[in-house]
This record gives sequence, C-alpha cells and structure tokens, in this order.
Amino acid sequence: MDTSVKQKEDTIPLYEDGVIRKSIYPQNSHERSGMYDFIIGKHYRKLYSTPITVKSTGLYDLYGGLTFVAQVPRLHALFLEAKDAHLYMVRPLGGATTFMESDFFKNTYSKQEFKGTYLDKFIGDAYTITHPYAFMVADELAEKVGVSSFESKIYYIPKHVTTDTIADGSGVQDRLIAIYDLKAFSVHSKVIETEELLAKIQESKSFHVDQYEYIRERLLDILIGDWNKTRESWHWYEVPHGDSLVYMPLVTDRSHAFTKIDGAFFKIMLGVLGLNSITNYDSNIKNLKKANGIGIPLDVAFVARTGREVWYQEAKYIKSALTDEVIDKAFEALPEEIYVSPYTEIIKDNLKKRRDAVEVIAQKYYDILQQTPVITGTNKDDLFVINQKDRHTTNVRIYDRNSSQLLFDKEYDKSTNEIWLYGLGGDDTFRFSGTKRGTPITLVGGKGINIYHVERGKNADIYDYKSHSLLNDTLDGASMTRTNVEKVHEYDYKKLKYQTVSFTPWGVYDSDLGFYLGAYVSKTMYGFKRSPYSYQHRIGYSYLDGLMYQGLFPSLDERRGFNIEAIFGIANDFHNFFGYGNQTNGFKDESIDFNRVGIAKYHIEPSYYWRFGTKNKLTASTMLELYKIDHPTDRFINEIYKDGDPVFDTKVFMDISLTYEMHRQLSALVPSLDFLLTSGINWTVSDIRRNFPYIKSKFSFEIAFSDRLSLATEVLGTALFTNYYEFYQAASVELRGFRQSRFIGKQSLYQHTDLRYDLGHLKNPFTPIQYGVFVGVDYGRVWYPNEESTRWHTSYGGGWWLTLFKKYTGKFSYFASNDDARFFIGFGMGF
Repeated sequence: MDTSVKQKEDTIPLYEDGVIRKSIYPQNSHERSGMYDFIIGKHYRKLYSTPITVKSTGLYDLYGGLTFVAQVPRLHALFLEAKDAHLYMVRPLGGATTFMESDFFKNTYSKQEFKGTYLDKFIGDAYTITHPYAFMVADELAEKVGVSSFESKIYYIPKHVTTDTIADGSGVQDRLIAIYDLKAFSVHSKVIETEELLAKIQESKSFHVDQYEYIRERLLDILIGDWNKTRESWHWYEVPHGDSLVYMPLVTDRSHAFTKIDGAFFKIMLGVLGLNSITNYDSNIKNLKKANGIGIPLDVAFVARTGREVWYQEAKYIKSALTDEVIDKAFEALPEEIYVSPYTEIIKDNLKKRRDAVEVIAQKYYDILQQTPVITGTNKDDLFVINQKDRHTTNVRIYDRNSSQLLFDKEYDKSTNEIWLYGLGGDDTFRFSGTKRGTPITLVGGKGINIYHVERGKNADIYDYKSHSLLNDTLDGASMTRTNVEKVHEYDYKKLKYQTVSFTPWGVYDSDLGFYLGAYVSKTMYGFKRSPYSYQHRIGYSYLDGLMYQGLFPSLDERRGFNIEAIFGIANDFHNFFGYGNQTNGFKDESIDFNRVGIAKYHIEPSYYWRFGTKNKLTASTMLELYKIDHPTDRFINEIYKDGDPVFDTKVFMDISLTYEMHRQLSALVPSLDFLLTSGINWTVSDIRRNFPYIKSKFSFEIAFSDRLSLATEVLGTALFTNYYEFYQAASVELRGFRQSRFIGKQSLYQHTDLRYDLGHLKNPFTPIQYGVFVGVDYGRVWYPNEESTRWHTSYGGGWWLTLFKKYTGKFSYFASNDDARFFIGFGMGF
C-alpha cells in the first residue's frame, strides 16, 4: 500500500488509496485527572480516542450509490437503499444518544441549552461506558448461535460529502460510521415493526413469535450484557407454519454490549438519570432483573406460552455453540487497533464465565418472567379456563369459543405470585376454579358481552365495564369491579408489576429557624390497580420535625383516595411565643432563644378525598395529636405562665375537619386560580369541653403578563370560635419579614404578593440553569379579645430562584419589616 500522505484542510491524513486513520473522539480526549477518573470513571474512553484504519468514502459512492429512505429516531440511524433495492442502515459511532433517551433527559434536555457546558462534556463522556465496537463482536456471536445477524463495516465520511442528518440533529459528516447490510430485509418481502406485531397477536392466536429463536436471542443479550432491547431494536418477518404465521426476529441493534461502569459517583448519576438498568459487565450478573429491565416487557408479551424446558434447551444449545474458540474468533472482528487493548481479554474472560453459567441464568430469568405473567386473549370470541390445582399450581387454557380449538395452554408454579389475564375484544367466557390460598388472578373483560363462571373465587379479581350484566355470572366470592376507565381494560405490554425507590434530600437555612437538613425515601408500587400508581410510602426525617411518614393510596378511577400522614417529633422542634395579640413586643435586645419553646409533636392523620371532575376536591380528615412541651426557666413564656401551669402538661388532641379545594385555569392571562376552605373542630381528649371549632381559608391566583413576567398573590385567614386553644394552636400571621408565629390571636388574615420575572437561562460553564428574580410585599394582622388595635403589619423584600434540570430548585429571599428582617436559603425539590 502506498502510504504517502496528502494533507487536507481538516488535517486528517488521507492515503492515496482512500484509507485513513481516524478515531471516534479526538485523540488524547480520554485524558482526565486522577480525581475525575476516581469519581466519574475511565470507562472505554481510551477506545473512543484510539485511531483505527478505515476507508474514506461518501454515502453516494457506496454500493453503487445509496439514497435516503427513512430515519430510525430511537436508534439514531438512517435507512438507505441501493439501486437494486437492497437496504442498508447507517449509524454514526459515538455520541450520547442512549442518555438522551432516558426519561430524565426527555423531560429536561435541550441540546442548545447544554451546548458547551461541562455537563454536555460529561454526557458525551458518559456514553463511553458502551464499547464502541461491541456490535461487531455481537453480530459474529449471533451468527454462531443461529439468530439474525447483519454484516457491518466501518467507514469515514469526509466533510462536505453529504448533508444527511440523524434524528437528534447531528450529521454524519467528518465521522466514523457503521453500515449494516440489511440483507434479510430485502430477502423477506414482508418485514414489520414491533407495534404491528403486537396488534396482530391480539387479533388472532394464529400469529405468534418463534419462541425458540426469540429466547435464544434474549439469552445471547444476557450473555453479552446488551441491556437496551427496546421495541425499535426488533423487526419481524413472517414464515407460514400450518394454519399459523410465525414471526421471526430481526435484531438491528446490538451496540450496548459489554458496558463498563466505574467511578465512585457515576452509579449514583445513572440513578438520577433513570438509567438503573445499566450495569457493569462482569462475569457474575448481580441483579438479573435490573439488568434486563428494558427488555422484560416484550419478553413477557412474546414468550408467555413457553415453559421452563424451552429456556433450558436454548441455553444448552448456546453453551455448546459458543466454544472458547468461537468466542476468541468473534473478537477478531474488532479493528486491529482495538483488539490489542487489554479490555478485549477481560471481556472474553467474562463472556466465557457467563457462557458456562447460561443454564442457571436461563432458569433464574424464566422465574423472573413468571412472577407476574400477563396473558392475553384475542379480539375474537375466546373461552378462558383457569384451574388452580393447589396453592402453587395454576393452569390457564384459552380456546376459540366457536371452534373449541386450543390456543394457549400453560401451567404456572410457585415462582408465580400473581397472574393478569386480558380478554381483549369479542364475547368471552371465563371459567375459574380456585383454591383456598391459590395464586391471585386478575381477569379483565373487554368490550364484548362477557360471562364469568367462578368456583371458590376468593383469589380472583374481575374487572369489566359498567354496562356488564351480572345476570349470567356466578362469582362465588370473586371481587367484581365495574368501571368505564379505559386504561383498566386496554392491554399495554409495558404495564407490568414493579416498584421504584427514590431519594429526595433538602437543605434549608432560615435566620429564624436556623439550619436544618432533611430527606425523604419514597417507595412506589405499580400493580394492576394504579392511578397513576397503586400506592406510595414516603418516610422522611427532618432535623426539626423528626421522623415523618406519608402513605398515598389512590383509587382506580383517580376520583377517590385514602391518605395517611404521621409525625414522630423530636426535641429539636420549637415554637416561637411572643404573647397574644397584634401589638406584642419583638424583644430585639434578647437572644433568639428567648422566645422559643421546645415542643415535641406527634400526630397521625388519616384522610379520604373525593374529586369532582378535574377542578374540585373534597377531603375528610381526622387527626390525633400529642404535644409535649419543654418547661424552661429563663424564657419569655415563664413571664406569662408560671410553674405548674397546665400549658406545660403533655396534651392529646383530636381533630375532625372537612376541606374543599377548587382549581381553575381561567385564561392565558389568569393561568391559575385556587381556593381552599377548611372547617373543623379540635378538642382535648382528657376534657372534651375544651374544644374550638375553626375555619381556615386560602385564596390565590396568578396573572401572567407575558411568558416571563407574572404577578402571584395569596390570601390566608383563620378564625377560632372559642377560647379553648393553646398558644401553639392559635391563629397566626406568617409574614416573611417577621419571625415565625410573631403575632398570634383568635383570628388572623394576611396576604403575600410577588412580582416575578423569569430571566431565562443563566449562561455558565457547568450546566444549564433557569433562574429568575422576584419582589414581594406582605401584610396582615391578628385579632385578640379585648385588644384594641388597628395596626396592619407589613414586610417587603425579594429574592431569586434557580432550577437545575427542571427538577431541583434553589431559593433565596430577604424580607424586612419595622420589627426585624428574615432571610431564607434552601435547595431541594418543591421550594
């Protein structure tokens, strides 16, 4: 080969025969500080900046000229066609496309906003957790185990050769690209996408996926660690088989194999991005379910009919096909410059160990898929026969109701915790025979005329439309819910049973309350009955409030729900006390502790709510409270209450209330208008005569003068109707320039008003930040019996806020008054 070099303007060395050396990322771009590598990790960064020897060409010069056919947005690829109608797929190497597809970035990412920031660099660097040339090895292995594979080659596309762009707006110029020969697409006349296949399977059981090849493909994914199997990764071609059409899988994307996760902070960052399914490629799979989280929905949908023995059989076949020699040979498909890297031997060793354990892996993964199987009938008339033989064994059969042809037959064992069965369309009959403690099963009727015959139905939950007649049903203990909520009856392959755990920290400094930290851990369960979840538990801790719990249990139609809240206080909490009335002394010359009273508060509050449309809500609550008051000797409270006063006694209270809430969006000028009214009664448990009825109200609205400038105001009031209340239960005004509970009495009224201006995005080298400023004014007062006061207290000030990722908010405010000044700074969610 003639190695004389021509220098182009872009300084890329181009040889006479069109061969160049080019890396995905600029050379030396992998170099980072030792601290960066420790926190974020090294990943495969060095491979991305290693030049490889490839041919330089234009798309219109390959295979007689390629023309654009379509984009594949999820794969960030292009479909191209040659003059002989032969199809090819083009994907640029490198880029942060995987991370851009996470739910986190779908909601927050704007490419222009992130451009040039450190976070933009981090995202690009984070993509290097995927081996840039893994697809070449993966397709070689696929060919050896007998599943679909596509020959691929790597080329360099020079500048100014083509204007084709990928769906994310990036081009293919001046980049290394992989071109896949989609021969199977050309050979098979009818190739369909996953959504169309799902629709066909619902239409008739004569359409189904080839169970053996699909399972073999998925076991290969697990062996190579390909965690990103979305519906766009698959295409399907049909093969006649008797009276059926069997659909064979075509996999167009195996680029996420052999992932390398390192760095102390990086795993945490993946959790924030919602990418928990990405795990490090080791010889041992630590969490099989987590590592296959993206692929599980399609697995449940496509291989529901398959038994354990098929998974074992396919695993055994793969183990025999992928010998050490075959694996070693497959890695020779890598570019020579990449093959010699130390990563190659590490990956090969891990792959061989996974290969050795593939039969065990297959059994474990089968059990995962059987935990909550989702079974569907068809849009025709079906007969479902469910027979629970004993506590752990359930047999499900589906017949064509007209011809009695057996369409589905499977037995579930103790690995199954729950079964969901959708009738879909048609007039269906369900026959269920249960046992005393059998596997719970959910039967979901479609829009046809359905009939349910149940024996010993304690374990069966049935859902049908309100129009469903019970005249022909025999329920025998089964639960029947009739609802017209469409999402209940509609089958969605992505709707599976799962749970999530999230962590929400916050930090606050308040010049009155001091510095305190807190956090919530939330566990959310998504079962069949969800709106949008089945239930949520939140456990939190705050330096001032102590241990907190909240349980949320919405109903199926979102119109009703049960909530419960609880606080288990600690000695750090306190309540300010300046005396009663609208003109009490501020004690500016005293220490801040002089007016503080330590209070440990415990309460539990269950509530039930009803929604009326989308704008009105009614909540009934009952609450049990316990207050334990410190008995100081050198505070202001000792001047009002002497030793032995009942105010220092531990007290238990009961409270019953009814709250009405209204929300309106009147126009673009008034985007929100809210009203809340609470009426209740509170009494001392030990002396029911000590009680006080009360009313609390809140009215707020916003006026949007433009996209950036708005005026927001809220008015709050409280009225107590007897004098039997404690100082910590009194009506108060919370003005931002005064200390908390600065004025207390029997009635209160106050208003906050802010003029807000959104300044847009703050340019900085780190990450996009939205920020804004506001100025505000407050006024208010309290009324106390026998006090003559006409004073309205006012405070004024302003501040700023900033938001990261449209999720985390920091806020600073400073408000002054003739009494004092108060400033606040906090960071977390919801400020």
